[in-house]
Amino acid sequence: MKLLTMYKKAKVIILNSYYSFYYYKIRLNKKLILMESKNGGDLAGNMFHILLELSKPEYKEYTVYLSVLESKQVSIQNQLNKYGMGNIRIIRTNSCHYYKYLATAKYLFTDTSFNRSYVKKEGQVITNTWHGTPLKKMGRDIEDRAYGIGNVQRNLLFADYLVYPNEYMKEKMIEAYMLNELYEGTILNEGYPRNSVFFHKELGQDIKRELGLEDKQVFIYMPTWRGTLVKKNTDHLLALIEYHLRPLDKELKDNQVLYVKLHPFVSKDADYSKYEHIKPYPDQYDTYEFMNMCDCLITDYSSVFYDFANTGKKVILFAYDETEYIRERGLYVSLDSLPFPVVKSVKDLVYELNSSKKYDDTQFLKKCCTYDSPGAAERICKHVIKGEKQCREEKLPRNGKDTVILFGSALSKNGLTTSLINLFNNIDLKKRNYFVTFNEQALKKAPLRLAQIPEEVGIYPMSSGENFTLLEAAAYLFYFKWNKENAFTEKYLDRLYKREWKKHFGNTHFDHAIQFAGYEKKAINLFQRFEGAKTIYVHSDMVAEMKTRDNQHYLTLKNAYQKYDNVAVITRDIVPPTLEISGREDNIAVINNCHAHKEVIRKSKEPMAFDVDTKCNITEQELKKLLAGDKKKFITIGRFSPEKGHLMLMKAFEKFCAEYKDVCLIIIGGHGVLYNQTLEYAKNSEEEIIIIKSIKNPMPILRQCDFFILSSYYEGLGLTLLEADALGIPTMSTDIPGPRGFIKDYNGYLVEASESGLEMGMIAFMKGEVKAMNVDYGRYNRGAVEQFDSLFE
Repeated sequence: MKLLTMYKKAKVIILNSYYSFYYYKIRLNKKLILMESKNGGDLAGNMFHILLELSKPEYKEYTVYLSVLESKQVSIQNQLNKYGMGNIRIIRTNSCHYYKYLATAKYLFTDTSFNRSYVKKEGQVITNTWHGTPLKKMGRDIEDRAYGIGNVQRNLLFADYLVYPNEYMKEKMIEAYMLNELYEGTILNEGYPRNSVFFHKELGQDIKRELGLEDKQVFIYMPTWRGTLVKKNTDHLLALIEYHLRPLDKELKDNQVLYVKLHPFVSKDADYSKYEHIKPYPDQYDTYEFMNMCDCLITDYSSVFYDFANTGKKVILFAYDETEYIRERGLYVSLDSLPFPVVKSVKDLVYELNSSKKYDDTQFLKKCCTYDSPGAAERICKHVIKGEKQCREEKLPRNGKDTVILFGSALSKNGLTTSLINLFNNIDLKKRNYFVTFNEQALKKAPLRLAQIPEEVGIYPMSSGENFTLLEAAAYLFYFKWNKENAFTEKYLDRLYKREWKKHFGNTHFDHAIQFAGYEKKAINLFQRFEGAKTIYVHSDMVAEMKTRDNQHYLTLKNAYQKYDNVAVITRDIVPPTLEISGREDNIAVINNCHAHKEVIRKSKEPMAFDVDTKCNITEQELKKLLAGDKKKFITIGRFSPEKGHLMLMKAFEKFCAEYKDVCLIIIGGHGVLYNQTLEYAKNSEEEIIIIKSIKNPMPILRQCDFFILSSYYEGLGLTLLEADALGIPTMSTDIPGPRGFIKDYNGYLVEASESGLEMGMIAFMKGEVKAMNVDYGRYNRGAVEQFDSLFE
């Protein structure tokens, strides 16, 4: 298995090296065009009709390649032959030839997106037609899938031309993929090439004659695929379709025929031999030319009805699972708001099939088929390739504000995420355009974390890891694994991360890039290559991090702290260790984290409740009873990591309990390598120690406690200390850089970072010597916002 993994990685590196050779060394071929439809899985719709246009003699000087998956090569070649497109050359998607032309073609056309390793080359001209007017929610509007929009989003932003056939679609795409303030290309307000066929009725009649259907009433059923890329559920979907087709077949008349076009995942297993009036869609025909001969379209939530409406023929929406589907996916408009009849049963479907069109779709056509007309492919090709201004052009307006991109890491339940959200809750989000980026894979298992980001802040996921060449992989190993820094590593890592920045963000203009997390060596190196004002945050004593946890790469930190324009330390106490790493003082600035004191108070008033993934060594009801009781309750909140000093705290608590009774200790953490060890110690202790892992809102628990203890060996600041103080709870902290300065400023209580120090602090609390600091957090936050704003001066 290990050898197989190594082989696969080596193969990818070799392919990346091949691609990079053409990317860096070979000039663009001005007469070369690369086409791709649905990532090589199809030849239909807009790409098909643009290919038809490029097959004309006036484009004979151009070489046109079509990217096709290996499994589709035969069927698509047959389709090209049928339509006389002998000049179109097929290449296998993701082959060596594919990468060669991806790096050297002057013109690229797609209706979806190019693969995740693609980097747009200077001078390339990309046209993205997309593949349909959205009825189903898309992009950021799908809450549990928004984390994964990065590849589509970057491909849209790469495009020199975005083709939108109506104002409704343009509005939805711009909002769902947050193109405002980022997209610098040109929108073509132009009809879809595939829809032009609907203005040539004779093309449909030709197919009808060819299939011997002149005396038939022809319907086409095109249902939405109800699976996902992860969970296909093919058997269930087939059973569901057959459940409706069987009774429908019996009700159809002898002069009626129904063609069914299913998603390829389902269609390959469908059996039509059992039906008398129902047939599979013949895939040698272009879908839209075939639809043009049909008398009626039956669909459900597919955007195909936006296109078919151009025919003026009847559309029926067979939405038998409307409630369930909308709950899972969501729609931009309700089906009832559309002019078409909506049916839920086969009986009603048959009635509508045998009834004439009785609805008025005039306004629908005006809004949703605005620019569709004959000759769209011709106009687009002349506009893009010939440079003739044939289409209506539009540039998105800008608001004139600076645009800032921030790296937010995995948005986990930790202090980093709390700091980021607190920042957004306090700064003026209208002052600048803010976008948060993160690694897509980091949120795959917990996609709803993204909901923490305010709606006013855009998202821009990074959809892939590094794509190394052989020399870059060698430099990576020398630098990160063997800590060797020389001209070789500098040259090839610089090349790698500059290309990676361009891969993710293209030429999108940002005025400032902020590596807010301050961790993750890959993200630090990536943001270091941003060509503009850049800031890296320091949330902790990184010298102590390296000594205690060995989780940082010294060379990365040293170079970053030297080369970033601003090194934002969150408290003055961690300036010295930061300076120890970098040796450069002039770019270090103290930027305090904001504190969401009002939100803390609000959340503390919510009922205490465990989450689905919460773990605790007592039950929820037992904890509620404990919190309501008279026992003194000591608490700390922080991940189960060595620097938090939980073991030291528990030992100190046990010593304290030798004299003081009727006291308990609660430790709340999210994640960390010491969870099991901490839990085991608590179980074996004779004292009452409660361990809680992963609770979304710990504030109701904190509010009912009497004393908060920050027991860390080192810390950035410790926002949980501020949260406790905001609730009026007495607090103390170990006397360490980070909390030290804050606590001294506000007359808090400090103890030695040892068992005896913590024990003495607990005794001092019992004697009434430890009080709440009662900080004016409104004033504190105003100062922190001023410090943050100073980064942009």
